[in-house]
Amino acid sequence: MVRLATIFFAAFLLLGFSVPMAQDSSPKPSKKELFLRARDVLKTSLESGDTARAGQALDYLKTNVEEGAPLTRFEEYLADMETGRYEQGIELYADMRRTILDSAFKPNWQSRASEDDPLSRYLYRNLSPFDSTKADSLHARVVPSDISDEYKDLYRTLLYSELIINKVPVTVYGVSFTVTTLYDTTNVEHFLTCARDFVGKYPQSTYSRIFKELTIPFVEKIMQPYRDFYRDPFKHKYYTGGLGVFAGKWLGFMTGDATDYFHSEMGSSFIGEISLQFGRISLNGLLSYGLINKPVGESHVYVAGGGEDETVGVTLGYTVFDSRWLKAEPFAGVGNYNFMWSDADISTVLMLGVNADVRLFATKPKRLGGISFAIIARFKYMMQFGYFTESSSSGYYDYDLGEYVDTSIDIDASFMTHQFSLSLGLYLW
Repeated sequence: MVRLATIFFAAFLLLGFSVPMAQDSSPKPSKKELFLRARDVLKTSLESGDTARAGQALDYLKTNVEEGAPLTRFEEYLADMETGRYEQGIELYADMRRTILDSAFKPNWQSRASEDDPLSRYLYRNLSPFDSTKADSLHARVVPSDISDEYKDLYRTLLYSELIINKVPVTVYGVSFTVTTLYDTTNVEHFLTCARDFVGKYPQSTYSRIFKELTIPFVEKIMQPYRDFYRDPFKHKYYTGGLGVFAGKWLGFMTGDATDYFHSEMGSSFIGEISLQFGRISLNGLLSYGLINKPVGESHVYVAGGGEDETVGVTLGYTVFDSRWLKAEPFAGVGNYNFMWSDADISTVLMLGVNADVRLFATKPKRLGGISFAIIARFKYMMQFGYFTESSSSGYYDYDLGEYVDTSIDIDASFMTHQFSLSLGLYLW
C-alpha cells in the first residue's frame, strides 16, 4: 500500500510541477530533482499542517533512500514525529540512541545522503539548545496520543539520556576516535528516576536490560565522586596534591662525634620550603639555618668566619594520611650542610623526617576538581646525617723543647642534627 502511494506521489511530482505535455517539450526531471521536490513538498505540507500530504512525501523519500534520496535517519525521526507517526519515530530514535548506550549494538545501516535545505532547517528549528525544557516539550507531544505507555515512557527516558550521555570526539597522537561520556550532571537524577521506573514497569523490554545492566551502572559510577563532593566538598581533595610555600622557625641540636670539635647553640633560626605535590607524592625544596657550631678546646679547627650553619636540600615525601584537617607525610632527601665557622666547606647530608600539616582554614571548592586555598600550620621533625671532615699538614720546630711539633689536622667525624620546626604555609590545594 505504501509503495502504491509512493508511485502516485511520484506521478504527482511529475505532473504537479510541470505544464501540460502538449505545451512542454522539456525533458523529464532527474531523480535528484524529484527528491528535492519531495523534500520541498514535505516542508510546505508540515508548515501548513497537511500531515496526509506530508506523509506521502515522507514515504516517497523513505522508499528511495537507497537510490540516493536525501533523508538522514534523524530527519526521518523528526518528520515521523511531526506527522504524528509516533511509534515509527520513537522506534527509529530508540535505535539511534541504542548505538550510544549499548556498545555491542552494531546495526547494519547503510550511509544516507543529506541535504542542507529549508526542510533540514525546518525540522531542526527548535532543537538547539537541547535542554530539559525541550525534552519535556517533545515528550508532552506524545502524551495525549493513543500509543502505548511503554512507548511514551521509553521516549521520555531516551530524551533524558540524550541530555547527559553522548559520544565525543577524542584525538590522541593524531589518532581520532569517539568515547561515550557523561557530559552533563544537572539532569542525571531525573534520568535515573525515569530509567529505574521504566525497568520496573517493563522488565521484559530490550531497553530495560540496557538501562539496568549498562546505562544505570555507567552513570552511577561516574556520579559517585560528584555525590561525595556534594556531601563533603573537601573529601575529593584528599591526596589530590597542590602547590604551597612555607616559612617558620625551628629549634634543634647536634649529636655525634663531631661534637668533640664543636660547641652547638641556637641562633636566629629560619626554615623555608616550597612544596609541589602530585597525588600522594610531594617534591619539596628546603632552606634552613640557625644552628651555630663553634670550635672547642684544642680542636685545631680553622675558624673561617661566623654565622648560623645552613642547609639547602630536596626531599621526596609520601602522604600516608590525609583528611579535612590533618595530613601526615614522611619524607627523605639529600642536601648540603654548610659549617659556617669552619673551612670544612660543605657536607652532603641525608635527610629523614615527617611533616604533620594542620589545615587551619580552607575555602570551599566551587566544583568537583576545583581549587581550594588553604592556610596550613606545618609541624616538622627532621634529622640530618653527615660527616665533618678536615685535614691539613702543618707543624713547627719548638726550640725550647728541641723537637718538631706536629699540628696537622685529620678529622673525619659523623654528626646528626635534630630539628623541630613550626611553619605557616599558603597552599593551593
